Amino acid sequence: MRNNKQIKEIIEGLRASEGDNFEYDEAVLFAEYQEQGENNATLSVKIFSIVGGLMAALAFLGFLLIAGLYKSEAGLLLFGLVFIVAALVLNKIFNKFIIDTFSVSIYSIGFVLFVSGLLGMDTSNNIITLLVIGIAVIGLFITQNYVLSFISILIINGGLLHLVFVNEVYNLIHLYIGVATLALTWCMLNEAKLLTLGTRMAKLYDPLRVGLIISLLYGLVIVGKKDWLLVSQNYNWISSAVIIPVVLYVVNVISDIVAPQISKNKPGIYLLSILVLAPTVFAPSISGAILIILLTFLVNYKTGLIIGVIAFIYFISVYYYDLSFSLLIKSMLLFSSGIVFLLFYLFTNKK
Repeated sequence: MRNNKQIKEIIEGLRASEGDNFEYDEAVLFAEYQEQGENNATLSVKIFSIVGGLMAALAFLGFLLIAGLYKSEAGLLLFGLVFIVAALVLNKIFNKFIIDTFSVSIYSIGFVLFVSGLLGMDTSNNIITLLVIGIAVIGLFITQNYVLSFISILIINGGLLHLVFVNEVYNLIHLYIGVATLALTWCMLNEAKLLTLGTRMAKLYDPLRVGLIISLLYGLVIVGKKDWLLVSQNYNWISSAVIIPVVLYVVNVISDIVAPQISKNKPGIYLLSILVLAPTVFAPSISGAILIILLTFLVNYKTGLIIGVIAFIYFISVYYYDLSFSLLIKSMLLFSSGIVFLLFYLFTNKK
């Protein structure tokens, strides 16, 4: 955490670059920063706090089950809604870390109880999924707590995937991947605009971008495993038809920022990029991981970059051990991945 003197130096630098038209509310700025500092905690503290809150919520849930709640579908449904509403209200009223961890626990358990109650009533899977998605969307509008918003985004995208599989329209997974790709790219490339839309959007942006990354990986993992969940790899090129052009566009954006003087060599850059991406036409998981790496590098998002690199290595290993690919295709994939890392090294170490 920076001290007040460092913050003032940053503000003065912004004032010098923006001119006399630069305006800000110093009191509100310092108050917000102090509040973030008070609620900031190390990762280990957050994990233990969340686990503690989860254990407390599970203990209460165990009491309800001992009392015979599981025999009443209406009771499960009611307590599920109560847990969800309580989590949202607590986060709306109290802005304390300890409350956040407990509310995350009862929020998750609330969805479990809610779905269990509806299943006990023999409600259609489609209706259950749509209701869960609707509640998660409402939760995003009510509170912008980081973890609750992140969970809500995962629930929304997981619900969309569930609709694809429960209705056995498996090839719509490529539509899901295409939309997730465009949404993530738009979100990353318009970071500055989104952060200036207001306090609510500024708080929602961080969980939104990591949620979109994980949501895209949902789809990439599914198409990356041969014959997994009855998804045919014969149509993987559909996902690549969206991902590869987006990767080329992001490469163009990065080259303009990192090395604007090489604009005359752009045709060569595009040609090299196409040659690198061509072997991944039927392996969209690899090109998708490359896209995540490029986007997170562009906006200097270290957590997303680590996720992208891990995903890239995982998908390379998946395709390498896939016996349906010839040795030539595997060699091309490994060669392409090597080129990607070399180019990434050159960009990140350019003087």
